[in-house]
Amino acid sequence: MSTDLEALAESYFRRYAYPDFLRAHSLLVGRIARVLAGARSAAGDDVDIEAIGLAAYLHDIGRSPLLAGDVREHNELSALVLAAEGLRECVELARRHPVYAVLDPHTAPRTLAERIVYLADRRGGREVLTIEERSAEVAARHPRYAAEIDRSTPVARAIEREVFAGLPFGPDELGAHLG
Repeated sequence: MSTDLEALAESYFRRYAYPDFLRAHSLLVGRIARVLAGARSAAGDDVDIEAIGLAAYLHDIGRSPLLAGDVREHNELSALVLAAEGLRECVELARRHPVYAVLDPHTAPRTLAERIVYLADRRGGREVLTIEERSAEVAARHPRYAAEIDRSTPVARAIEREVFAGLPFGPDELGAHLG
């Protein structure tokens, strides 16, 4: 894995005053996405590993304390910040990452790259989790989204099957590939 991309992400974490928990989560999601994108690339898919990785590292930039008080959803804020930063290739990947995004055709991940970032966030909390574990963890922190999270879980599992199809490792082996 390129430490340069992680260093770039760290510069955004500092500039946008990420709290420690958000930094740790974002680093894990970025690492998961890079592993999955690299594996999909090795399997013959045309994916931009660096763009997917950077979008995954920065998917929650809209949660920055610098944006506190803005009533828009964090994924919309993330998309706006990434666009303003000139990271056009990351905008849709971040905008389509929330657990409940799959329930709305306007925000559901459409491309393989968008699905990889979505899945990376579904599997990465502070550690690699199953989709069910991560869904329960997010629902506990955000009870107002509990029903949407529950409804999105089967769709997230389908995306996971799609992303892992044909890879030399399965979802239960993901943590071992993070190095």
